[in-house]
Amino acid sequence: MATSSDFAFGPDSEIWQVNRYATGLLFGPAAVLLQVAHPRVAQGVADHSDFRNDALGRLRRTLHAVNAIAFGTHGEAESMRTRMTAAHQRVRGHTSEGMDGPKRYSAFEPDLLLWVLATLIDASFKGYEFVWGPLSKPRRERFYHDFRRFGSYFGLDPAMGPQSLDAFIHYFDDMLSQEWLGQHPLCAEVAAAVVHPPAPFRDRLLGHLVDFLPIETVPPQIRERLQLPSTWWTRARMTCLRQIAPVAFRILPKRLTYYPEAYRAERALS
Repeated sequence: MATSSDFAFGPDSEIWQVNRYATGLLFGPAAVLLQVAHPRVAQGVADHSDFRNDALGRLRRTLHAVNAIAFGTHGEAESMRTRMTAAHQRVRGHTSEGMDGPKRYSAFEPDLLLWVLATLIDASFKGYEFVWGPLSKPRRERFYHDFRRFGSYFGLDPAMGPQSLDAFIHYFDDMLSQEWLGQHPLCAEVAAAVVHPPAPFRDRLLGHLVDFLPIETVPPQIRERLQLPSTWWTRARMTCLRQIAPVAFRILPKRLTYYPEAYRAERALS
């Protein structure tokens, strides 16, 4: 039987307590939209993934990487670190016309890593609170520090960027206020493929069913720049979800409300 010390984080950590529930899926698509609203991230996605035929692949891979670290053993977390480093080494190239900043980009740029991490933190907070209610500030602070350590597995130095929850909130709000976020045409192109995947058929069908999630959970100003209009139909489905999700997560068994990685990890400890 496994013990708490076998895991990179463990059951007493806030990252485990908050992220074990699949509530992150509720705001995960919005996190992806915020990521690709950064033009340099959108460029990397466009250049190094088949986003037109596998638009949801980034979300799936990111989710698997997050959970493999958050609920994995030390060995599993280190293995994922190695895999992500190898994958990110290939993500480099030249930016498109009209993008500000250096003309060459790399997945290892600290500000890009910080932005991606920030969107995951925001999605975790909002997804959990959507179902379970507000997290106390001490818990949010502990979660933030857990996630900064988590970010080191992605290659982000824990000393880079906001060092407290309050500083993080200021950073995140400041990023959302930047007029360039989501303005480049490539951002809207990649975002459209995420919300309404053109292929394969499975993802296209899923997009029709849940397109309201990213549309209604991404900040309105970013939604407008990404050309994703809110309609009565997206708002109506979001209203229904607000009523259903808190009940469903409370009455359904853990094997249906936990991420598979979290469910297996908790069973290994019992």
